[in-house]
Amino acid sequence: MPRIEELETPAIVVDADILETNIRDLSTYAAAHHLNLRPHIKTHKIPEIAHMQVAAGSSGITVAKSGEAQVMADAGLADILVHYPVLGAAKLERLAEIARTRRVTMAVDSLVTAEDISAAASAKGSTIGLLVEFDVGMRRCGLESPEDGKALAIAIQKLPGVCFRGISFYPGHIKCAAENQGPALEEVSARIAEITASLSGAGIACEIVSGGSTPTAYQSHRVAGLTEIRPGTYVFNDRNTLDAGVCSLSQCALRVHVTVVSTAVSGRAMVDGGSKTFSGDRLSSGAKEGFGYVVEDPSIRFLAMSEEHGHLDLSESDYRPKIGDRLTIIPNHVCTCVNMHSRIHYHRGGTVEGVWEVAARGRVQ
Repeated sequence: MPRIEELETPAIVVDADILETNIRDLSTYAAAHHLNLRPHIKTHKIPEIAHMQVAAGSSGITVAKSGEAQVMADAGLADILVHYPVLGAAKLERLAEIARTRRVTMAVDSLVTAEDISAAASAKGSTIGLLVEFDVGMRRCGLESPEDGKALAIAIQKLPGVCFRGISFYPGHIKCAAENQGPALEEVSARIAEITASLSGAGIACEIVSGGSTPTAYQSHRVAGLTEIRPGTYVFNDRNTLDAGVCSLSQCALRVHVTVVSTAVSGRAMVDGGSKTFSGDRLSSGAKEGFGYVVEDPSIRFLAMSEEHGHLDLSESDYRPKIGDRLTIIPNHVCTCVNMHSRIHYHRGGTVEGVWEVAARGRVQ
């Protein structure tokens, strides 16, 4: 088998030992705190890794789109949460068909969506579980009022083809280090208590209270009533999680290998990976500057990108790369980076063991 240094660049390369440790450690934490772990496959989009997560103790998986659900169901994943307000007859028909042989749950924050899911499931003779989603600070999706949530839960209980299973939320606004998360998590915990109390007052029990993210993953036990967590990035980690202080460099399993192709411009070096390799996502934590972490010399600033060029600023570094030098870069946002690639190599100790196909890549419908 080849060494990672022999791979053509740009190449995404995963350290299998770190990956397995990341999966095992969070599974151990979840089990210790009596939490179901339902990881989001948006980060890797690879059925083989999803199966690794389930084998380590995950209760199922989370996806965003019906296309992702189809790929994972075809690969044998049996318990799938679609945490996204899916709309459209063709998409819902796919999910209703999957629900005939798999356990499918979906998150909703409107009666319109719930009614469409009900119609699709009824037409296929299947049943889909529904979670009512609430906003706890991200301000993206989810109901704000416990009363509105209670009304939606009551309405869902009257629909055919669906069943109310509980509530969900996403604390994506919490991106700081674990030791600083206390006040924000207390607010989330109080919010969830208010919501479940409102539902309980109407005689509605929540089998599932689903939440969580990678930054908050190891603090999930601080949210009272939480039953499952849905982190995704933890399998690989990235510069966002590194700069937020919620992982260490040794927990970053994925690196992008690039080659220096030009040093003609003073104070700069160009590498052969740009926005078509890394994606254009800005850093959302720490200094919020640059497009990746250069492992060999963090003082090199990954300043800008063209489509096929990564622009390295050498002004704060003593290192002067030569044409042909190989560098490894941890991307800002690993989820969107992986979605740019069809294949990922994995290795142990530098020896490539194999290649994974990113089977759910581009499944945005």
